[in-house]
Amino acid sequence: MFLLFLLVILLGVVTWLYINQRNTTEEIQTVLTAEKDSLQTHLEQLKAEYDELMTDNDSINEQLNLEKKKIDNLIAELKTTKATNFTKIKQLEAELGTLREVAQSYVRQIDSLNTMNQALVAENIKVKNEITVFQTEKKELEEKNKDLTGKVEFASVLRTENLKAICINKRGKENNKINKIEKIKIDFTIKENVLAKQGERDIFVRIAGPDDYILAKSEDDLFEFEGKQIVFSAKRPIDFIGNDLEVTIYWDNNGALIPGKYEVYLFGDGAQIGTATFDIQESGWF
Repeated sequence: MFLLFLLVILLGVVTWLYINQRNTTEEIQTVLTAEKDSLQTHLEQLKAEYDELMTDNDSINEQLNLEKKKIDNLIAELKTTKATNFTKIKQLEAELGTLREVAQSYVRQIDSLNTMNQALVAENIKVKNEITVFQTEKKELEEKNKDLTGKVEFASVLRTENLKAICINKRGKENNKINKIEKIKIDFTIKENVLAKQGERDIFVRIAGPDDYILAKSEDDLFEFEGKQIVFSAKRPIDFIGNDLEVTIYWDNNGALIPGKYEVYLFGDGAQIGTATFDIQESGWF
């Protein structure tokens, strides 16, 4: 009877131990499964973080893609690992920690590059602005210089006054009868001009008749004006030293005159510097 009682007690103890062990195993299984699921979640989150780290830097992107492949391999390995394989789970957790540290190093590296890029962009903008200002100032200076050069060139052109043309006879008296004209006398004053080039040069005269024909001794009597070679009627060398200079130029009658109104054009230093007119009348006795 005592033996039976002892067996019943022993059976009860064994049953309690079995149930307790089973409950403990289930609890451990639940904890390990939760830990495995958590590990997979963390791996997937880390992969997403690596995706967000992608930049315009091809070299860094290549390294990030290698780390993402490692994460994919860990996720695949985790899926084939039983939750009860505690050692393997811990190994995968350790590798997750390593990948997180690597990710943090990339975060610092990318932040540093971004800071440098921002500084470079700011410097680039500053340089571009300085270049724009320089180009604007350069253009303004060129325009001012061009304007000043134009004004100097304009001011340095020889200028004349008191330009007149008269017809004179053999005795040097004024006479505009066509049969009495020996010469055409052109008088003028080159005005004082300290900006004009000093020294010797030629002054050219063109005399245009009523028919616009230019009176000339020869077709070879040419000078340059506005890039072209044009014929002149007469010329005279002068030595200009910046002061007022009285000048007289004569054209000898070669028999080409006709009655009517004539135009006189004066040229010096490649520019037209004066005009005048005179009339020739029909033949007469006086």
